[in-house]
Amino acid sequence: MKKIIVLFGLLAMFLPAYGQKTGNLEITFHHRFNGEEVSFEKTYSNVHDEDVKFTTINYFISNIGLKRPDGSFYTLPRDSSYFIVRHTPDRDMRKIELKDIPEGVYTGIRFTIGVDSLRNTMSIEHRGGSLDIGGAAKGMYWVWNSGYIFFKLEGTSSASTEQMKQRFTYHIGGFGGYRTKTINSIRERELVFEPLSISEESLPELGINVNLDKFFYGSYDLKISEKPNVMWGAEAEKIADNYREAFETK
Repeated sequence: MKKIIVLFGLLAMFLPAYGQKTGNLEITFHHRFNGEEVSFEKTYSNVHDEDVKFTTINYFISNIGLKRPDGSFYTLPRDSSYFIVRHTPDRDMRKIELKDIPEGVYTGIRFTIGVDSLRNTMSIEHRGGSLDIGGAAKGMYWVWNSGYIFFKLEGTSSASTEQMKQRFTYHIGGFGGYRTKTINSIRERELVFEPLSISEESLPELGINVNLDKFFYGSYDLKISEKPNVMWGAEAEKIADNYREAFETK
């Protein structure tokens, strides 16, 4: 009997009450650089005076929780809380929709940038939808390293030491390891916003800025001239610290 009571208590924490009205929330991620909306046609200058032109901006957002005015959180069910944001010249998927949220007022959000270690190590039948490496997540998984790429940023720069190509490639991942310890680039972010009401009658929108200029500075000074390619190692963790701070509410 005690086990049943505990089970219902846990369900109450994560699922809307039976019969309770729910609504949806649309979130749009706005990619910006030095205060401007990113255009793939434009060249920017980072804090190190290096020219930057983007071709790919992809990342995972997962394990989302919405904060109520009293400080408590409604946490989305895990299986419904993995999203991939893709932004390339021919593919714009910067909007995600959170569904079946209990009606009410919310004042903040917390989320993971990347994919948690538990889901990284689950069998493939538990990694569908946005985590399907043959579908929605194609190109965002390291087969050689059995793990998701949390943040993929690619483009060109004359500062790149890659001869002829002048490209930069940053594929950041690493969930801490399964049997042996590895780097861990999983990062969490919590943001506040003006009170927002969710109900079944409307579809409120929340905007989140992703300030990509911060990718190149903060906890770590990332210079394209010195590191045009990062796909593993201590630098990846430092870059993750940088881009964690890039996420801000509009």
